Amino acid sequence: HGEDQIRRHLKYELDKYLAWRATAPANEPTLARADGQNWVIYQKGALAMYLLQKRLGEDAVNRTLRNLLERYKFKGAPYPRSLDLIALLRAEATTHEEQELITDLFERVVLYDMKVIEPVAVRRADGKWDVTVQVDARKLYVDSLGGAHEVPFTERIEVGLFSAQPGIAAFDSSNVLLFERRAITAGKHVLKFVTDTRPTHAGIDPYNFYIDRNSTDNVMVVK
Repeated sequence: HGEDQIRRHLKYELDKYLAWRATAPANEPTLARADGQNWVIYQKGALAMYLLQKRLGEDAVNRTLRNLLERYKFKGAPYPRSLDLIALLRAEATTHEEQELITDLFERVVLYDMKVIEPVAVRRADGKWDVTVQVDARKLYVDSLGGAHEVPFTERIEVGLFSAQPGIAAFDSSNVLLFERRAITAGKHVLKFVTDTRPTHAGIDPYNFYIDRNSTDNVMVVK
């Protein structure tokens, strides 16, 4: 379906993961330690691998998988473990930000709360639009007993302005007015943009790259 429709597919995996974890035992394993929990292995795994290729690059992730296969194919014990995959991914990570992302995706249970609050567009005298988007962001680590604890949030997250709602069947690249990564910290912030066309929707993590506890408020109608 192409990159334009990725929100539909990532949200499907995200919603299935969240639905399963809501009824699962409190001690959710990390992705690296999952053993039989298909909602972690498949649903969370799909989200993790997609975000990895967005951050490390598709070539780097493909190279990691190729190296893992070359090292272990047609061999007996010792067989490859999740830790071997993680080590190869870390060899591709060139920044502290990328190393932390690998830790968050595989070795921690991490949840996000990101939302957009009442985005507004105002027509300027020159015909362009001043767009103000208030966002609220939280990041949480889940401990071995299932308790969620807020931790510092200092990440670069995608924000976007659109002329249609991301995720609907008719949405395509022509509806993307602005899509860029912004440095986001915990709490409420006001982001400002100037566009040639009036946006109808604004979003933070609009394509659901991250495990957000309520992804429905990531994208809101612009007033």
